[in-house]
Amino acid sequence: MITSHVAETEAPREAQYLQTLEEGESVSVDYGPVELPDWYDEARFKRAQKFFKRNFYAMFVGKLCGLLAIITVPSILRVLIHTNQSSEPLTAYRRYVSTLMHTLEWYYEDLVPSSRCWKSIAFVKKTHAGVSKQADRVHSGMIISQRDMAVTQFGFVGYVFINYRMLGIKFNTKDMEAFTHFWRVIGHMMGIEERFNACTDSWETTEQRMSLIASEILKPALLNHSAEFVKMGKALITGLWCFNPFIEFDTFLFLTMRLNKIPGYHYWKDEAAASLTPAEKQVRPYESFRPYARFLLYVVSYIHSVLLHIAVFRWYFNMQMVLSKFLIRYFPFLAFYEFGVKNAYVRILK
Repeated sequence: MITSHVAETEAPREAQYLQTLEEGESVSVDYGPVELPDWYDEARFKRAQKFFKRNFYAMFVGKLCGLLAIITVPSILRVLIHTNQSSEPLTAYRRYVSTLMHTLEWYYEDLVPSSRCWKSIAFVKKTHAGVSKQADRVHSGMIISQRDMAVTQFGFVGYVFINYRMLGIKFNTKDMEAFTHFWRVIGHMMGIEERFNACTDSWETTEQRMSLIASEILKPALLNHSAEFVKMGKALITGLWCFNPFIEFDTFLFLTMRLNKIPGYHYWKDEAAASLTPAEKQVRPYESFRPYARFLLYVVSYIHSVLLHIAVFRWYFNMQMVLSKFLIRYFPFLAFYEFGVKNAYVRILK
């Protein structure tokens, strides 16, 4: 059984965070200049970057499932539909590959003024500001809110915090504390106020906040997802297929439900929630999947549950991601096939 390192009796300390997030629905993000917070710790930031590189493959899958999860949230989905930049495979490819490239800048470059990491954060923040202001002009009240940004923060790293074992993350306490600090810094620089930031000054309270977002915001959204989400989700998967061809919509939606700890969406028997009846434990939603989707679900589940816990296999899958990073930048041959050479190259920070 996958369990959290946070004791249940400690969880109420962060319970008021949900109320704070609800207040954040009407509070816009701070679009002022990009600045480092006073509490920034360079050593911890760099340790988090190394931690990511040691778990590149697991982090990628966690992020992909997180992105699928957050686009079920109506306020986020509405803004995505408004921008009309991710509803079709080609636009989704260009949008999400760009997003991936930006986050890799954060993980690979130094966080100093004039660096690619700093420029990337500034660019993304400016883009958010433009989208939010334009959406508000067209649809009064439609903004990128503090709540949306906190939920989006979850999309990038939430499952790493609440389901690190299921993802096969190799870590120690200092790694997770550093990773918490990393994303607290990124959130701050993106304009998230401290009270809304899903990442705090400790791993413990961050995991509590992430768990609340998963159970109280994402779980109902996932269980009641709309037709618009399915269209967006399939476009996302089709687009990122060019980065990693071993992804498929039904497979990764199931994995997202599983990582979100939704009862009934377990793959191995020991993952089934104790509250389920014997009959419920026998329910397997993936039995209706196409053969390829079922096969891929087994392979990915086995990789995370078994192979990533073995050093040589973890290195192998991480190197596959490094190769994908190189190819998508310099020779995206799968995108050549899918979208044509002209559309295949995605450039950021020109």
